Amino acid sequence: MSPAWSYEANNSNGIKVVYPKSESSIEAVSTFLVGQVPINSNLTCNGQSVRVNQSGFFAHVVPLHYGANHFLLLDSDNGKTNDSRIDWTVFRKPPPKPISAQELKMEVQKPNYDLGVTSGNIISFVVRATPQAVVTVQLGPHQITLTPVPESRQSSNNDVAYGKTYRRYDLNESDLYKGSYRIADTDHFASIHPSYKLTCHNGNLSVLGKSAISTVEHLYIARTIKAPTVVRLGPGLARTTPLVEGVRVVIDGWSGENMRCVYSPNRHVWITKQNLIMESEKELPHNMLRMDKINPDTLVPQAVAQTINILDDSYGEKVCLPLSERLPYQIEQKLNPNCLIMRVYGVSADTDWITNEPKSNDKEGSIIDHVSWRQAEDNVYEVQVYLSGKRQWGYHANYDGTTLCLSIKHPPTTTADGTLRGLKICLDPGHGGSETGSIGCSGIHESQINFEIADKVKTYLEDLGATVIMTRNVQSDGPSLDDRVKIATDNQADFLVSIHNNALPDGRDPLKEHGTSSYWYHPQSMELAASLKKSVKEASGFLDLGSRYQNLALARATAMPSVLLEIGFMINPDEFTNLIDPQFQSKIAESIANGIKHYFYANNDSKQ
Repeated sequence: MSPAWSYEANNSNGIKVVYPKSESSIEAVSTFLVGQVPINSNLTCNGQSVRVNQSGFFAHVVPLHYGANHFLLLDSDNGKTNDSRIDWTVFRKPPPKPISAQELKMEVQKPNYDLGVTSGNIISFVVRATPQAVVTVQLGPHQITLTPVPESRQSSNNDVAYGKTYRRYDLNESDLYKGSYRIADTDHFASIHPSYKLTCHNGNLSVLGKSAISTVEHLYIARTIKAPTVVRLGPGLARTTPLVEGVRVVIDGWSGENMRCVYSPNRHVWITKQNLIMESEKELPHNMLRMDKINPDTLVPQAVAQTINILDDSYGEKVCLPLSERLPYQIEQKLNPNCLIMRVYGVSADTDWITNEPKSNDKEGSIIDHVSWRQAEDNVYEVQVYLSGKRQWGYHANYDGTTLCLSIKHPPTTTADGTLRGLKICLDPGHGGSETGSIGCSGIHESQINFEIADKVKTYLEDLGATVIMTRNVQSDGPSLDDRVKIATDNQADFLVSIHNNALPDGRDPLKEHGTSSYWYHPQSMELAASLKKSVKEASGFLDLGSRYQNLALARATAMPSVLLEIGFMINPDEFTNLIDPQFQSKIAESIANGIKHYFYANNDSKQ
């Protein structure tokens, strides 16, 4: 592969803008023009001087007004016969136009999905309509009056980047109305559509809502059909412990394609319909595929826990809970005290035994210190697994038939010579194939730089004696995010490190926001993330953006400590200049290898 630094502007006497594309549409209050000009250029944008670094790279923040924004980039006074210039146009998309008091108009915004609800659930209604009107909703026999929302309480369309919120555009409108209704025990709705009515000085208007609302008169039983099944804490919201296939769940509501599953009376989760199969096909409710009332002969998922078995395997040790069927579970990891907590829903305790295999009774070599259990609440059984040592090296849950097994990884076995012999490390060069990632000032894609650095990391790790698995080996490869995690898990890697380089959304400033950062999702990965960030930051000299929690697919792996590392910013001219330098890449690669080594030998619990 050709080194990154061989890529230059298409026209050595011209101006190259790589972001944003001309004629593109952007919603934010500003953007940044990123590109390259010949070295020692005198570049201006609409008459304002543009900082160009010693390599000819630039990133220039420009404010945007609604509509067309025209930018003239001019390169002059650098000895050329003719000035170089380029005209660039960026459109800023305006916010939704508010409804005026002269219009007779109403637009329903929420609910915007079919809903299955039970007693106590709250339905929110949001409409945009003629200002200074009376807006009501008829839901069965109930009439709900919607209230105009003051400008101070309106949504400001906040976006989030790197833990900070910023405003895309302001909404100062007088056409927003909101209201809500709480479902009562006496309500019985069968796919009814709310009816909206507007009354104002210039007439009346009625609109029938598109969302069908049903009260759930019966529970439904479903089974998960894939591993992992994504489980969320709200429709499209934060994740919790994923499930394997064949787990039986109780459904008591829905929002569009998202099914609301009952774990316990005080805990609901959400699983998309496509990941579930219903256990009966009779009397299908309106608009609900493969759902049915529970037959009297159908048992609600439940089991009794009689014993806990601690077993050994090639991965480490596993805590096994024999059950009569596959039930939903959640796993919580804690480091102080060092333990894993597994909650299983639909289980009642009759536990008389906790048994160990002979090897697991050897406390000197055991991963598990001890196991306890408790009935956390009705039908919620909790297993507490207290671990030896100061670290956790990975875990995963699975069912063997109907026995739920929490497998806990043993510390890596290495020699005591300061090398990484015996360690198996999975490196993930971020992006690849059609997923190019961010774009650098010269037009190079992040996926290429990620690979070049990861390939050098591989060499340094192998020189230290480690076995290295790459999630992709050529620039054209582009495995899915799930496949990358699977590669690391299937190979029983001791670490998973995903190598990336950063960018910013529109509305931010790459000349002010840049540097090195690392990201973890599970507590077991916090220390590795901090070690990698510290080592790379010291080698690069870049700003320190910290080591942070973030919900990223390559950080969500549980079977080993897993970290996503952002070395620098593709759209910061100075950092980009370094990132495409092969010598700098080697320096960073060595620092990543050293960061892993430092982590491994600091407070090491490993078997030697």
